[in-house]
Amino acid sequence: MTEGPTTPARLLGRTGRAVSALGFGSVPVGRESYPSAAAGKLLNDVLDAGITLIDTAAAYGKAEEEIGKALRYRRDEYTLVTKTGATDGYAPAWSAREIRETTERSLRRLRADVIDVVLLHTCDLETLQAGEVVDGVQALRERQLTRWIGYSGDSAALEYALGLGIFDVVEASYSPLDQANRPLLAAAAQQDVGVLVKRPLANGVPGRSTPPEDEYAGRYWPRWQALGLTRDDIGGLEWLEASLRFAAHAEGVTCALTGSRSMDHMRANLAAIDAGPLPADIVQHLEQRFDERADDWPGLT
Repeated sequence: MTEGPTTPARLLGRTGRAVSALGFGSVPVGRESYPSAAAGKLLNDVLDAGITLIDTAAAYGKAEEEIGKALRYRRDEYTLVTKTGATDGYAPAWSAREIRETTERSLRRLRADVIDVVLLHTCDLETLQAGEVVDGVQALRERQLTRWIGYSGDSAALEYALGLGIFDVVEASYSPLDQANRPLLAAAAQQDVGVLVKRPLANGVPGRSTPPEDEYAGRYWPRWQALGLTRDDIGGLEWLEASLRFAAHAEGVTCALTGSRSMDHMRANLAAIDAGPLPADIVQHLEQRFDERADDWPGLT
């Protein structure tokens, strides 16, 4: 029996597709060190828990293949989002031909006839402005390789992508340590564009007393230090819960994405979001602290 979350499903913008407020980010199951059997069990457990959106990418190692193997007979139970424009090793592939070929490979890996949403994977502003990549992703929809198209990225590039008026879904970073995209997420929702937020936990940095060893997560550390936040600033809550409630219930957000190899962690994330929005005064305080101390911090891609 599905353990489904209590949070009502949300509409993913103009797609009209109802999705859970928590989505599964598949980076962890894409690593070669993760056994296929364990990946398959986790993916099925995610659906059984009521999570109905899975986010992946051509660049996420073997993630698409694992999803295809594990969930091919459950395709109608979830919304499938993948990304194009970056291939293995995150090598850029922005020509119209490369976008089509990368997406066709994704379809084979995912064992799918059509992908629900294909996003441009962190395409830089200059490449977006050149235009070929935009034509390429629109052609995917025309060829019926995907139902809807979108853009994954941040700051000026995200603003430009929204200004094109062609995207059905966007994905951007948002957390207490990364609020540069705040007005853009609200603007997206006003355009009836579905909004996915990545890294709502800021790679686990909030609440840490020592810098993370991982260089990628380490980008959040100077922000954490500069903001000077403590649990008193979030009403004594745990930082995991506060971060998820802050991001998932922000204005315009449809779905917050987290990834883990632990189903216990995913259930805890569901419970955090199901607790509802943070009190308004805490949200206002976190936003004000960011606005006061952020030194032109861009969204972290």
